[in-house]
Amino acid sequence: MSLIRPVFPLPNLILYPGSLVPLHLFEPRYVQMMEEMLATEHDQLVAATFRGDWEDHYFEDPPLYPVAGLGQVEQVARDAQGRFNLVLRGESRVQILGEIERSKEQLYRRVRVSTVAEPKVTAPRHPRLHQDLLDLLSQLTGRRVAAQKGDTLNYLSDVALVQLPLPMEEKQRHFAMQDPVVRTESILEAWRSMQDRTDPPPSPPGFQPDLN
Repeated sequence: MSLIRPVFPLPNLILYPGSLVPLHLFEPRYVQMMEEMLATEHDQLVAATFRGDWEDHYFEDPPLYPVAGLGQVEQVARDAQGRFNLVLRGESRVQILGEIERSKEQLYRRVRVSTVAEPKVTAPRHPRLHQDLLDLLSQLTGRRVAAQKGDTLNYLSDVALVQLPLPMEEKQRHFAMQDPVVRTESILEAWRSMQDRTDPPPSPPGFQPDLN
């Protein structure tokens, strides 16, 4: 079954299931999007990532990576200037099937998506991979990350992926992997390859709040 949802794209946003992302909406198109969502009592949007050469075409609907995150608005508040602050919770991965044609009055984009089915893989089923992910997260954060009850490879691999200093194109390739075991192995291999390099890996561009 497919869904039609508004889309909020950014250069380096990856919304994975279980994540909480604060957003500040001030561009007219996204203010309009939030106003219409509130008016119709809709609380889901697609958080997508720009693909390719988007900088010179930011206001011309640049292409998006085909796998994105479906998020639910957990909190929303409007400030005195009419802008919105909200917290978005990642619900699932989605496949973008196409973009919905819009009227001249509608400033924001909408897409048709289908939910990406992903099996839940608990830590006890793959103890070695689970420990490897904890070790990786400990190295990336600079503090010991301990096992938690209910840990899944699904969640931990996504957390590690967001933390890794990889180009967005490579991050998206991992993010699109539906099997959590395959995704975990691929992320761990990417980390090992980075450690083997003599030069430091390129850092992804920082979050750009002025582009939303």
